[in-house]
Amino acid sequence: MPIATKSLRSLLNERGSDRDLIYLLMLARKYDLEPIALHNAMVEARGSKESTCGSLSIEFRKPGDNTFCFMFSRNDRAVAQTAISEYSLEKLREVPPELARLLKDRDRRSMADDCGELERRIADLRVGLRHVSLRARVIDKSEVRAVRSKEGLPLVVCSATISDGTGQIRLPLWNRQIYSVAKDDTVIIREAIVGHFRGEMQLSIPRKTGSISIVHSANRIAQ
Repeated sequence: MPIATKSLRSLLNERGSDRDLIYLLMLARKYDLEPIALHNAMVEARGSKESTCGSLSIEFRKPGDNTFCFMFSRNDRAVAQTAISEYSLEKLREVPPELARLLKDRDRRSMADDCGELERRIADLRVGLRHVSLRARVIDKSEVRAVRSKEGLPLVVCSATISDGTGQIRLPLWNRQIYSVAKDDTVIIREAIVGHFRGEMQLSIPRKTGSISIVHSANRIAQ
């Protein structure tokens, strides 16, 4: 089977494959990490016993014969552990072209699957979708509540309900977002994530990558 038609997971079980490298590439893909960034973080952990890469914490464990052992954690919970050779770790710094193509092919399929159209319909949303862009109207906003983050920082939040005519969904608004939109505003949301909270599907806007903007308001000039 030509390598272009294979997946990383199928290569993991194929004789002659560099399984250590493929496992690390699958880990990088799962947690949205660049292979070179993961390589650098693992090298750093090898020297200082621990490091971080994206949402992962990396801990260097006792080395074995010609291998290095690493523990990967996320939110204080172990998610992976692997023993890897120096040879495979070095290849993570510059991924072989045939494996790099597999990563790019998967990213294109993922974007096509997640994004589909530039603007999705609420009726078509499902838990787990990422990079969601849609146009909707704010039909309700709850009272603002004061809460604290996991780090103990004070925050304010309210729950907006948005609708596009095909359905409606809750959207938490945090801090400045709360006062940036009003009831009956038509908004465009970009790079949102579909999750669930207390058994109900909801949309969330990542602080660093997502956005919400007004395209029509009865009280303000359209932006």
